[in-house]
Amino acid sequence: MTYPLIPKLKPFSAVLLTAILLIAAQLALVPVAFGQKAEKNASLNEASADTAIVSQLTLKLGKRVSLKLVLIPAGKFMMGNHETPAETVKKVGGLEKNLVDEYPAHEVTISKPFYMGIYEVTQAQWKAVMGTEPWKAKHAEVFMRLQPRPEGFDDYPVAFVDSYDAIEFCRKLSKKTGRNVSLPTEAQWEYACRAGTTTTFSFGDDLPKLIEYGWYGGKNAGQKEDYAHRVGQLKPNAWGLYDMHGNVWEFCSDWYDKDYYGRSPSVDPENTTKTDKPTLRSGAFHSVPTVSRSAQRNSWTGPKTVRYNYGLRVIVAAAK
Repeated sequence: MTYPLIPKLKPFSAVLLTAILLIAAQLALVPVAFGQKAEKNASLNEASADTAIVSQLTLKLGKRVSLKLVLIPAGKFMMGNHETPAETVKKVGGLEKNLVDEYPAHEVTISKPFYMGIYEVTQAQWKAVMGTEPWKAKHAEVFMRLQPRPEGFDDYPVAFVDSYDAIEFCRKLSKKTGRNVSLPTEAQWEYACRAGTTTTFSFGDDLPKLIEYGWYGGKNAGQKEDYAHRVGQLKPNAWGLYDMHGNVWEFCSDWYDKDYYGRSPSVDPENTTKTDKPTLRSGAFHSVPTVSRSAQRNSWTGPKTVRYNYGLRVIVAAAK
């Protein structure tokens, strides 16, 4: 049997090769912070340029900024509040009159799988797509002085945007990536938030556990930061989505109608009839627990309302 010849390295060459290998190994272990910085090549479980439906998708936005999404399967679920108003108030507080738009609970079919952002859209992602910094605009100055954030972090959720800004972000991101990017419908949002559950929150009914999964209550809940937190700090739901309960409100594509559940279609519902309000979900970092529930609907925001706790999360069609 013959063996291939292995060249004998000179001492200096051997040291140099060892150093290179050690540096490469160290770089491989550097964590990617919240999916914001992406290497040139996608990992095996992420989508490439073809139309294959895989478990994760990464949209590369330029300047080493990326947006990661996870596949949400098609399926059926019960949308809306599964308990009576009295039972909900007893469990998480609030007022019964504010829950009327969550009824009737009704079965909804999500007919097609889709990708949803693992995190809320961040400042880095917004800058990469829009080229603006709305959190530094004049109307944001007062809030930012009251809620100063540490410098040097781009993974805070974008805020100080209205519903039209959110739609424009999706339009530009679609053009930039060649993918069909949009805001989720209310049905898609709640379906993804619940992740197969029928409980008050995506993790169950145990209110004391809410702080493990979502930012809510502000300093009254023991938080040290009185502003929206960096994404991905707490536990995700069963489908790998972070911050679905609180942190910032997230715009959906529907127009708000408190009576829509009573007449909405059972398959892929979306209220496209314009009203005076867009829909938002999730609750915010200082919200009371009742508005951080999976079924909660925001019913008080105009389409051009800009606030320090309004942001977004995007979805992408599962095929080009």
